[in-house]
Amino acid sequence: MKISGTVLNLKNYDPIALAKIRLDVQDKETGTIFFTDEHGYYEFKSDQDYIGQTLTFTIEKDGFEEKTFSTVIDKAEIQKKFLLRETEDLKDKFATLKGFIYGIIIVSAIITILIASLIGSSPVAEYDKNVTVGLNDMVSINMTIDKKWDWMPFVNPGWELKSEEQWIQFNKSEGQEPDTVRITLLTPDFQFSPGKQDVSFSLINTKLDFLDFIELKFFADIMTLNLNIEEEKKKPELKIKVEPTFEDPQKFRISIKNVGDGAPWWSLRSDKDWIELWNDDKRYDSNKRRFDDGEVYFKINMSNIEKENKIVEGSITLGYNNDGKDKIHIFVCKNASSFEINSTIESWYLPHYYNKTVIELLRPDICTA
Repeated sequence: MKISGTVLNLKNYDPIALAKIRLDVQDKETGTIFFTDEHGYYEFKSDQDYIGQTLTFTIEKDGFEEKTFSTVIDKAEIQKKFLLRETEDLKDKFATLKGFIYGIIIVSAIITILIASLIGSSPVAEYDKNVTVGLNDMVSINMTIDKKWDWMPFVNPGWELKSEEQWIQFNKSEGQEPDTVRITLLTPDFQFSPGKQDVSFSLINTKLDFLDFIELKFFADIMTLNLNIEEEKKKPELKIKVEPTFEDPQKFRISIKNVGDGAPWWSLRSDKDWIELWNDDKRYDSNKRRFDDGEVYFKINMSNIEKENKIVEGSITLGYNNDGKDKIHIFVCKNASSFEINSTIESWYLPHYYNKTVIELLRPDICTA
């Protein structure tokens, strides 16, 4: 009976010298031990017949994984090659696996902390939801905005308040820390009527604005005010004053003041493109209403007036609550050399220095040649 073969390194197929080999035969009580030579070769010879019995190889070598192999002897000569795995290689692979697992744990922990901080820093609001107010009036309430989990350190809420309606005003509309916001609600009669009515606006978590592919409105909480609008209707009345600015002969100041009661809700609109409305150095937006006393300017843009016209007429309309409406009539005349503005601004209020004779109905002779 002859049993031979080689023992090689699985990593590079180099021969492994002095590898210990133990052969155990099924019916023998004591196994046979021998070693490989410098070429990794081993050989075992015996005069006994082991055909039909089970032969078990056990190969050991320091620095390598122990290998066990069993086979049924079916012939007188057996050749078997064994490949041993280095234990350092196993350690490296285990270390890699352990590092990978640790990496997953660390990344998971970071994601968990980020998610927790996003949830914990979500803005929450406290405010009085039930409000009683009159028609054509205004009321203010305070809203406190804080983070959801006040026990979580080092995070602050990022928030934005947004309303599609102009009659809900915020003294500040966004922030990156806890704060108190003053909300002013106006009740113009063209929008509200006596009785109960709910109005709403959005509190948005701006900590999520890095998610460019998601609309932030999906992360908005809807804030609701339960209004009880009383029967009493207040009556704002607006007083208009028109006067030149002196530094520019084509620029005039419109001063608007509420001399009635309640909250006005007004806007100005011109009917000609040569009458330009301005808020200081910015164009006035006629779609944005105001509820306070204020000033708006208008300019006459001579380049938008056709040259062949001797006299042109336009107007600025002031609209406000109670179907209130007033007009400022404007006439621009051309003399022999150029266009100029005569003192012809018509209103129910006129400064003392205007020539009242030109406020009569438009006549051909109000402009001199």
